[in-house]
Amino acid sequence: MMPSQSTDIATDVVRRAVEDAVQAPSVHNTQPWRFGISGSRISVRADADRRLDVADPDGREMLISCGAALYNLRLSLRMQGFEPVVRLLPDPDRPHLLADVHLESLRERAGDEVEREYAQIRRRRSHRGGFRPDPVGAGVLTALRHAAEQEGGRLIQAVD
Repeated sequence: MMPSQSTDIATDVVRRAVEDAVQAPSVHNTQPWRFGISGSRISVRADADRRLDVADPDGREMLISCGAALYNLRLSLRMQGFEPVVRLLPDPDRPHLLADVHLESLRERAGDEVEREYAQIRRRRSHRGGFRPDPVGAGVLTALRHAAEQEGGRLIQAVD
């Protein structure tokens, strides 16, 4: 492949990944993120101007929203055959720079789980209504706990 073809492919991959990332859910649909692109590096920044002063004074919901966008970005890159290499909080002097994502070499076809998750990106809808009082099933909680652990997090079940 000629260098310009490689650059065109990387540009298309990055563009599609950012298009998928902005479909992420965000607090009150504020979309409090910004993306910077330099070659095959994508930077994810929190946009503090979109933080809700009253509803989110500490910026917690803003960061959760940015995390959802970062997740979509990574999922899109995997779906396109790249492994995203993420460096979280890469510059202590720039607190709104949340992550730098680099594209690792092409890898094999995305697995079924990646394909299933990726298919949901454009199906996402905001829900501002109430939730049913039915308890969440044990199998769903187990799956959520496992997914959180795979991402380096943990699930804490909120109960009455």
